[in-house]
Amino acid sequence: MRRLAATLLPVLLAAASGAGAEERRPRILLANDDGIEAPGLAAAYVELSKLGEVTVAAPDTNQSGVSHGVTYAVPIFARTIEPRAAALVPGNAGPWYRIAATPATCVRLALTSLLKEKPDVVVSGINRGDNAGLTLYVSGTLGAAREAAFDGIPAVAASLVSSPSMDYAPGAAVLARIVRETLSRGLPRGTLLSLNIPATAIKGIKVVPHSLKSGTNAYERRESPRGEVYYWNLWTEPVDPDSETDVGAITAGYVAVTPLRVTANDPEALRAIESWQLR
Repeated sequence: MRRLAATLLPVLLAAASGAGAEERRPRILLANDDGIEAPGLAAAYVELSKLGEVTVAAPDTNQSGVSHGVTYAVPIFARTIEPRAAALVPGNAGPWYRIAATPATCVRLALTSLLKEKPDVVVSGINRGDNAGLTLYVSGTLGAAREAAFDGIPAVAASLVSSPSMDYAPGAAVLARIVRETLSRGLPRGTLLSLNIPATAIKGIKVVPHSLKSGTNAYERRESPRGEVYYWNLWTEPVDPDSETDVGAITAGYVAVTPLRVTANDPEALRAIESWQLR
C-alpha cells in the first residue's frame, strides 16, 4: 500500500498542478484613446473576454492624437464603473476604471497601482480610424500599447479605418485571434503589434512594415461670430499604392499587422557619426 501511494503521489500532484494551470485564465489589460464610452472598446472587451480575465483602464474622455503624452502635476482621478458591455459577457465582467489621464498614463497607473498582478498582454483599441503610416507617431492608441512594451509586456494596438457604419465586430474577432496567438507564442521583449483593420470585408491578414507616407494637416482660416480669427485642422489620411505596407494593405482590404520596436536607435547612423571623430 505504501509503495502504491509513493508511486501515485507524484502523479496526483502533477495532475493537480496541471489542472490549476489550466484553470488560470490569461490576464488581459484593455485600454484605448477614444475614451471609456467608445464602441470600439466594448467590441474588443466582448471578444477578449472569451480569452481571459479582462480589466479595462481607459481615459474618461477622448484622447486621440496625444501620442505618448503623460499626465502629471494634476490629480489623476480613477473611478471604478459598471462594465459597459457586461450584458454581452455574462458572469465574466472584469473591473472597469475610468481615468482622468492620457492613454499611456492609464496603462502606467494600471500596471503600478490598480492591478494586483502583471497582465499577460495589454491591448489598446479598437480605435476609431486607422493608425497606419507615420500616423503611428501621434496615436494615443499606440502610446498606450507602447507603455506596456516598455516593461517587456506583450502589447497589441488595434485600429479600424473610418467609415459611416463603423462595424467593429469583424475586426474585434481578428484582434482576438491575434491576441490568442500572442499569448501562446509571445513577442520579443520591447515589441508591440500595430493592427490596422479595413472598413471593407476582410480579405485576409498581411504582416507588413509601416508605410513612410504621412497624412496631411491643412489649417483652414476661419472667423468666429465675434470676428475672432481661428484655424480649423483638416486631416487627410496617408495614401500608399504599395500593398506591402500597412497603408496599402488596408486599402486593398487586408488587416495589416505591423511589429514595432520601442527602441529608436539607428545603428547605421551611429557608425557613420562615430567616423566624424567628435572628440
